[in-house]
Amino acid sequence: MKDTRERIIELLRRQGELSVAELSRELDIAPPAVRRHLDILVAEGMVAYRPVKRHLGRPYFAYRLTEQAQEAAATGYARLLERLIVDAASLPAGDGRRVMLEALMERLAEHLAEDYRAQVRGTTLEERVQSLIDALRQEGIVEGWEKRDDGIHLYTSTCPHRRAAMVAHQLCGSERQAIALLLGTEVEQVGRMVDGARCCEYVIRPRQGQAEPLAVMP
Repeated sequence: MKDTRERIIELLRRQGELSVAELSRELDIAPPAVRRHLDILVAEGMVAYRPVKRHLGRPYFAYRLTEQAQEAAATGYARLLERLIVDAASLPAGDGRRVMLEALMERLAEHLAEDYRAQVRGTTLEERVQSLIDALRQEGIVEGWEKRDDGIHLYTSTCPHRRAAMVAHQLCGSERQAIALLLGTEVEQVGRMVDGARCCEYVIRPRQGQAEPLAVMP
């Protein structure tokens, strides 16, 4: 039973919002059983829901993870870093410790790039992007990518330091900078979960002479 609820949490983490019918298909179990698991997760404060209107028929409920559930996925290191950043971001703008926060975020990006540089390989941009995903997925920074008309979009549906990112935009900037350093190309952040987006999202616009992404990758 617990394994089923863990799978529900993982599906909601990756896909954002899902209905009972969608979860039933993904889990291959009957809708009444899905509802029982969801009721438990709602009671535990891990899942919330909202009504969604249809053009025809009765509305249905869309289920999503709560902020409590998102924070529970963070590592101990991420929680410690989050507390430090929240404290520093609350300081006055002229406070030297806040200036140190900005310098720390730059160094954080550099250290992250140094730690994973050897794992990001490939002769084409799409090869490097896939190896980047494989390397950084465990950090919760990125989990997938896809090709669109304007370039390669990287995304993650989990924020390992949601509370800190709400008060310190520098943290999101440091992750964007780390991705740019690892790929050797410009990276733009176009979506943040803390701003209400469904996922955190970055766009890589290939420079002239770089290979275009060839396919959607998980």
